[in-house]
Amino acid sequence: MKRNQIITGLAALSLSITLAGCGGEGIKKTFGLEANPPDAFDVGTQAPLSLPPELGVLPSPNPGEPRPQQVDAGQQGLVALSPASALPASGASVTGGQQALLQAAGPTPPSDIRADVNQSAMIASKPPGFVDRLMGNGPTPPPTVDASAEARRLQENQALGQPVTTGNTPQQTTQSPGLLSRFMNIF
Repeated sequence: MKRNQIITGLAALSLSITLAGCGGEGIKKTFGLEANPPDAFDVGTQAPLSLPPELGVLPSPNPGEPRPQQVDAGQQGLVALSPASALPASGASVTGGQQALLQAAGPTPPSDIRADVNQSAMIASKPPGFVDRLMGNGPTPPPTVDASAEARRLQENQALGQPVTTGNTPQQTTQSPGLLSRFMNIF
């Protein structure tokens, strides 16, 4: 009788482990068959411990509240990635190397550049409707630079000793005429 119980127990245990191996992610984690590493983006450093100047005057503990010197890892990441952290403080002097880097970066972009980029992306990604496709009146994609013609223009300017800004940049459009426009062009 005892032997049958042991065999039944071992069979049930092996069956549950077998089913756990075949099951979904939750079953594998439940039985400990799959590693559960910490999220790399949630790991942060602990602030160092500090002693007050007088050990007799300790503040009373507040259970459940974060330590006052503890910095939130998410907030610390936002501060590190913000553009303001890369710029010097208002009272700090800019070194010669930093000034040269800023000059090499070119002029400051217009303040509404983000709105222009978003508007162009919205126009380019919006599919035209049936009537617009029929008429050929869909959103006009921005013109692109004709690479071979631009290379020829730059080589001619260099051969003539002119600045690269001389002349117009050759552009091409990728908009095709609609069905109705093609039909009307037959006549």
